[in-house]
Amino acid sequence: MPFGILRGVRNTSPDRRSWLTAATAWCAEQRSPFAVMGVTSATNIPRMTMSMSPFRQLQTASITVFIGLVCSLVTAQVLFAGSVSFLPMSPTSGTSVTIEYTADTRDEEMTSGGNLHAVAYLFTVDAESPEAVDVTLTRKSGRWSGSLQLAGNTVYGIVKVGNGRTYDTNKDLYWEFLVTKDGTRHVEGAHMKAAMARSGQLPVQCRMKDDIEEALELLNKESRLYPKNIVAQLNYIMIAKAVGELDEVEATGKYRELTSSVMQIKSPIEAIVISQAYAGQGKTEDASRVMEDAAARFPKSVAAEQYELEQIGKAESLGDFIQRVLKHFESYPATSARQNITDAVTRATTQQGALRELIYFLDKHPMASAKTYHQAVNFIGANDTLRPQAFRLIEDGLKAADDPARRPRNVGISEWNEEQRISRSLLLFVKGAIERAQNRSGDAIASLEKSMQIAGDDAEKGCREMLIDLYRTTDKPKKALEVAKNAIVAGSSTPGILQAYREILRSQGEDSSEIAGQESVLRSKGRSAMARRVQQEFLNLPGIEGTFTRLDGTPVKISDWKGKVVIIDYWATWCGPCRQSFPSLQKLYERYKDDPNVLIAVVNVWERTDDRVKTVKDFMAKNTSLTFPMFMDKDDSVVRKFGVTGIPTKFYLGKDGRIQFKEVGLHPEEQFLEEATTRIEALLAQ
Repeated sequence: MPFGILRGVRNTSPDRRSWLTAATAWCAEQRSPFAVMGVTSATNIPRMTMSMSPFRQLQTASITVFIGLVCSLVTAQVLFAGSVSFLPMSPTSGTSVTIEYTADTRDEEMTSGGNLHAVAYLFTVDAESPEAVDVTLTRKSGRWSGSLQLAGNTVYGIVKVGNGRTYDTNKDLYWEFLVTKDGTRHVEGAHMKAAMARSGQLPVQCRMKDDIEEALELLNKESRLYPKNIVAQLNYIMIAKAVGELDEVEATGKYRELTSSVMQIKSPIEAIVISQAYAGQGKTEDASRVMEDAAARFPKSVAAEQYELEQIGKAESLGDFIQRVLKHFESYPATSARQNITDAVTRATTQQGALRELIYFLDKHPMASAKTYHQAVNFIGANDTLRPQAFRLIEDGLKAADDPARRPRNVGISEWNEEQRISRSLLLFVKGAIERAQNRSGDAIASLEKSMQIAGDDAEKGCREMLIDLYRTTDKPKKALEVAKNAIVAGSSTPGILQAYREILRSQGEDSSEIAGQESVLRSKGRSAMARRVQQEFLNLPGIEGTFTRLDGTPVKISDWKGKVVIIDYWATWCGPCRQSFPSLQKLYERYKDDPNVLIAVVNVWERTDDRVKTVKDFMAKNTSLTFPMFMDKDDSVVRKFGVTGIPTKFYLGKDGRIQFKEVGLHPEEQFLEEATTRIEALLAQ
């Protein structure tokens, strides 16, 4: 909800320089094994540790060789997988490929509109991220088909099929093709990119389920076919070491072989590979020297950009950081790291209340996304003196949503349009909230009505509740009742909406039993709608890796919990919203404590005392009604990896260990229990 998005959330860690940690919280502290293959740093593979200055982390999540842009777009997925075939099965470079799709008969919702398209994510050896191409499909004899033209440098592709809102991703395995030279021998980079896809690190809109064992085999194939592909060799070493196939001595020896095999660096890619190989040997000075030299020899290259990002990482103040970022955008207008870096600025400024600096940044940043404008005005609009600027930025955000030039190359047109639809709705929601705060009820109603009209069934719960309240205060009870009924049926009710629904009916003379009966019918429909929506909203993010400890000091590996549905709740004793959420969490625990397939793990982080265990034990001793399992992230190493910037934060893990839902903040008990139960049941049914 506007102005309340952080209500019930402690959004700063105890770091004294929290603006610095906020600016880099979105990235992991360590470099990904697949870094030189064009992926983000969020992975369940252990990473190679690097020592970093406050903003040094920026380089690892932005670019190493071919970073994939992290997008906020999460589209719904079908519950069942159809089938896709490619003609020819082994396409050659520069030719046309026919995509044929047969939908599962149970997925009528996706195909009922009569318009389907495939999204092909096409990989080249040198591109920083895959290019998303929409392919229109036409139906004939029960099959959908369309033609895709491959560029001469395409080496690999993965495909999903959908209607813009719902997609069949083959249960996150996607459908793939490896490009060949002559129909038999695969081109250089094909197996390497296929390995990258299995790393679990692609952008969220095309993230394939990870399979590290198969990724290693594909890298082996690449190296056998193309022995001079040092990118494949490096990634094999890094992953093999990470999963224990190579020990420290063996990996260091192979890194040494790699660095000694290149007498003269001939390309930016070679520079980054050799730099990382030196880092793998602990030779950080040599690694830095290689990158500095590459930046001078290959200006405006991916190596030069990585070096420049390291300079951004040396910023010692928020203002300096913003100036360096803006300069970087001028130097690299097509950077794939734009949204990641922009998110870092937004997070740093909002967490520190540096809203004027955020306004300055947006005014100087001509390609900010509509999503970024929404994130910004959600905070700026809460400041009375800055509301004129908030209205101006809302209009800028609406214009951004209409600008196709801002679409990242790895997001398909249809998905991009869907994301912009939601962003428009959210921007108008914030606009209506500001107008309401200014007692401009008529303007607020108009903005909120337009927000709901654009969003349809996807309208925010807070928008519905705010509009109901305005209708009631402006003597429009019929409209208020209509919105309330629609919200309940859509599974988007809140305690406030339910209360308004009951009060309106009572004011119309209906008795309690009649109201309860009508509400029961509506809520039954709402639960069904919520269950369908939850099953389609799985995040499918890589699982959390690391080790927690029990209060008695016993270590517990998160990976040992695979096979169960796990809810991890991060909290601290000083966090008021965390403590307020515990009675609801205890009720959820009571509901599932006897189910061996469900685990609720409450994990203490960010404590501000020297003896963290004693602090938590004392808290539990004073709150004997809380009996859920308690764990410690004693050095905050796990919570730090995933950029958690506010607590309480909950992660819902499926039985395969992947993150399927994330929840931030304090929610009303009834709402929390209903939503949490629906999520858990959906995960149990997987």
